[in-house]
Amino acid sequence: MKSYKNPTEVEMNQVVLPTHTNERKENCLSSGQLLKWMDAVACLSAEKHAGSSCVTASMDGLYFETEIYVGQVVNLSARVNRAFNTSMEVGVSVQVEDLRSGEKKSVCKACFTFVALDENNHKQQLNPIVPFTVEEKLQYALANERRRMRMQYPVDLKELSLERESTVGIEKVDDLETSAVVNSDTAFESVELVLPPHANHHHTAFGGQVMAWMVTACTITAARLCRSDPLLRAVDEVTFRGPIKVGDRVILNTMVNNTFDVYMEVGCRVEAYEIGGDLRHVNSAFLIFVAPDDKGVPKTLPPLRGETEDGKRRFVEAMVRKRLRLDREQIRKSVGPAIAIPWKPRISHLLNYNNIETLVKLYELTSWEQVRSSSGVTAFKRDTDNYLCVKVVFDVQIPPDKAFELLKDESRRNQWDALTIKVEVAEVVDDGDDIIHVVLESKERDAMKPDDLVLLVSRRVPCDKRDYFTIAYRSVKYAMIPPLPEYNRKEHLCSGMLITEIEGEPRKATITYISQATRELEPYILEDIAGSTEFYVERFKKLETYLLEESTK
Repeated sequence: MKSYKNPTEVEMNQVVLPTHTNERKENCLSSGQLLKWMDAVACLSAEKHAGSSCVTASMDGLYFETEIYVGQVVNLSARVNRAFNTSMEVGVSVQVEDLRSGEKKSVCKACFTFVALDENNHKQQLNPIVPFTVEEKLQYALANERRRMRMQYPVDLKELSLERESTVGIEKVDDLETSAVVNSDTAFESVELVLPPHANHHHTAFGGQVMAWMVTACTITAARLCRSDPLLRAVDEVTFRGPIKVGDRVILNTMVNNTFDVYMEVGCRVEAYEIGGDLRHVNSAFLIFVAPDDKGVPKTLPPLRGETEDGKRRFVEAMVRKRLRLDREQIRKSVGPAIAIPWKPRISHLLNYNNIETLVKLYELTSWEQVRSSSGVTAFKRDTDNYLCVKVVFDVQIPPDKAFELLKDESRRNQWDALTIKVEVAEVVDDGDDIIHVVLESKERDAMKPDDLVLLVSRRVPCDKRDYFTIAYRSVKYAMIPPLPEYNRKEHLCSGMLITEIEGEPRKATITYISQATRELEPYILEDIAGSTEFYVERFKKLETYLLEESTK
């Protein structure tokens, strides 16, 4: 039997030669060269799906996990996660392979956005992607949420920068460290002429080549500050604003925006012009460097300060990007003893992404163990990362969009959920998301008072029939609702509902409820999983009755 392979998947394998290395003594692969390969394999995947030329629109931030050396093999794989209208998201994964030992290590992952062009260089409508495997379905579902994050990121950056300026006072930024290096003193400019070897197959500058030029210019700037061989650790989001043609002059302006103990942020602004033409802003990016000493230990970097208005702005925005990166990392590592993350409006899109990602990952898991099936309600369990997960599936005789409209109204939850005593909306985050305070009847023995939770609710409607109606929940710490003496405050890792249309029956829906229980919430589900009650069957039959009755009103 022939094994399945994604029709958009492209694999590229490159042996690292001395000509691919950077300026460091260890014969490491140049980060710019790696970005060129990543952009090339992503472009091949995009064009495999589009059947036409594609150009790079953006690259999400990436983090390098390990170094690559001469003689090793770089394994790159790319596939289209989702096609929207005229753009598509392409996921790229990079591994390094040591041919002598056979050892393989992950290097980095990134998502590229490509735009398809027709023969007249106009945007072209794309056919949808049809996900097949569990991983493909997961990335397909999350691609839309990542798209929301890309759109929200510049808004958050601007708002947080204004907030930071009002707190610190941008006019005082240059006084924070009077002995510090002035960041504008690190400014560097370089120019490149776009020649045919730098162009892609539709005669515009290859996006990977532009990123490689950016890495080179930023590395020179970083080296002038640290006076050693800097090492690129991360690349912030890169967005291409327009094409660069053969014959254009490309000007790269770089500056160390700020330093943070052992690492620095270097900003790069890329502009282009043709002879006799106006200067065009075509790209910007922010690169994170460290400066290892002879033993490989990152050196402490000198503090910087802003002096010019542009330098002050860069100084502040670098602090903001650092804060956003730390927020992302905190959310990514949130599974553990500290379940609830403090709620901050500026990271709402990150929390929502994590909320939906966790639920969809559980939904796409296989190897669930069936523990009960009664009256059309089927319950499953599964252990993941030392947490007990429960999945309950049932069908209902109403369209999925109607079920979603009824279930997203949290104020009516106690009409179908016997555990719910009270639900209050504490804050409307946006059109689809709320912070809610939920009071539940305690299932613990000898409990003297009810339990309560503060939850972020993330609601999403599908873009197409391969998507789900999604309602996801996770605990957050909300300053306006501290732990109250009349309740036992609980923390909740993940739960929610995914609603899909039954194939061939658009007037019927399948509702899948999933809960990933923390140890303190296991009493709510353990006795039912053990088979001693019919709680889940009763609960979801009551939900079915509620939906059928309300749908006819």
